Amino acid sequence: MNLTAKEVALVACMAAVYVALSYLPGFPVIGAENVKIGIVSGIAPVFGFILGPWLGALAALIGASISRALTGASLFAWLTLPTMPVSAFVAGALTKPCFKRVRGWQASAFILAILISFWYFTSVGKAVPYFPFLHWIALTIVLVFRGRLVDFFNGRSKGKLTVCIALSSFSSTMAAHMCGTLAFVASAELLILKVSDITSLFISLIPIATIERLIFTAIATAVGVPLILVLRTRFSENC
Repeated sequence: MNLTAKEVALVACMAAVYVALSYLPGFPVIGAENVKIGIVSGIAPVFGFILGPWLGALAALIGASISRALTGASLFAWLTLPTMPVSAFVAGALTKPCFKRVRGWQASAFILAILISFWYFTSVGKAVPYFPFLHWIALTIVLVFRGRLVDFFNGRSKGKLTVCIALSSFSSTMAAHMCGTLAFVASAELLILKVSDITSLFISLIPIATIERLIFTAIATAVGVPLILVLRTRFSENC
């Protein structure tokens, strides 16, 4: 990937924003001691909306890596590193027409489908097959709206832009959640995390995870819509 000086600067700035926001309080990860899901998780989709899938994912990856290094993150926290780049990539892809021969929504749908399918290969996934119901909803949203999300994103209607950001944020947030969930299951199986009854744990986590992901979706929408509108107005004034 050959980056221009402007792109390098944008990635560096967004990575710095990520690091700063990572110090905000978050939700504790039940079953993982001294690990929290930061509020910054709700901002990750915005990286994709602003910078696009590739640069957004790169900025999120750099920011998340620096944040973990500065805070002395645990091994489990490092295993969840891909969650933020995945979130930014899916969000950016849903608002990008295509990648060469593949449409943006197809790339996002593929990522969600693969992550969901991995769940059913785990022991807990076989015991709690209904756990990823929100993830299935996210995949359904992508398959139903498809390229219309790009039209909503690029249109002049604030209402349609809000719908696009909300739906794309939800789908990208659920992709990140499944990525982190799979890391949790792998950590438990490798004894990195000590979990006595992982099946019961995941059953109890369903309402908690639902509330958390809806909050993150609301944060991404509340931040993303006005920020995108401001950036568009600013750039249009400079043209």
